[in-house]
Amino acid sequence: MAMTTLSEVRDKIREAGLVDFTATPHRLDFHQIVLVEEGTGAFTIDSTPYPSRVGSLLWIRPNQVIQFELPSDMEACLVMFTETFPLRLRAHMGMLDDVLRPSHWQLTDDELGTFRRVLALLREEFERPDEGLGEDLLKHLLAVALLHIDQMCRSHRADQQHSGSPAGENGELFLRFRRELEDSYRKTRLVEDYAAALNCTPRTLSRACRSVAGTTTKDLIDARVALEAKRLLVHTDLPVGSIARQLGFTEVTNFGKFFIRRVNMTPGAFRRGAGPRD
Repeated sequence: MAMTTLSEVRDKIREAGLVDFTATPHRLDFHQIVLVEEGTGAFTIDSTPYPSRVGSLLWIRPNQVIQFELPSDMEACLVMFTETFPLRLRAHMGMLDDVLRPSHWQLTDDELGTFRRVLALLREEFERPDEGLGEDLLKHLLAVALLHIDQMCRSHRADQQHSGSPAGENGELFLRFRRELEDSYRKTRLVEDYAAALNCTPRTLSRACRSVAGTTTKDLIDARVALEAKRLLVHTDLPVGSIARQLGFTEVTNFGKFFIRRVNMTPGAFRRGAGPRD
């Protein structure tokens, strides 16, 4: 785990004589939480732009394609951690590995004040010399920060519709499905295959997805495939045919029809225009 600020990142890039990579699409292999403290700017996560100002909170997850438009007067607190660092949290904290959950929130004044205090404690411990329990303390304090984010996003009406708290058998099955989806979305888009892998019926799986995410199992599968397609179109120079094969399509035309149905434009048009612009 590490903590820094946007100005410290800029200084390190400048001191190393590096080209500022933040303005071009790139991926991280770790989680990054960003709290904007000063100024205004824009973050683009998986081709979705998020205008940001004081109190904007962003959660960038591993392998998401990100791009920043950050004026020199913007300042932000950055918290970075790997997938294995946090404590094992309750099942409802599916946000940790769920790339389809919200990535941006605008905090109220009360939420901002509370979260600043949590981050201040985390930063204080991060900068303190380790006397033997430093890593455990950081893990617990990070868990507090993540739980605060979970609580805040569920308190926002707009997010409640998309990030309900899984509970009971439906919640456990849904989280197992999301993990299976991350492992298998390149291999199959069939609901029956996921149900078989989870040892349940398609109807039971559908009920869990409806209960937790408010949509169908098939819609969640296709959304994940479409998200990866957009990432590959923006972040790589792979031909559309290669992307189609990576995502399990045997025919490029079928991939094109799928992409148009999900994104309302062809893969080529998305790569030429919407992807880099967004």
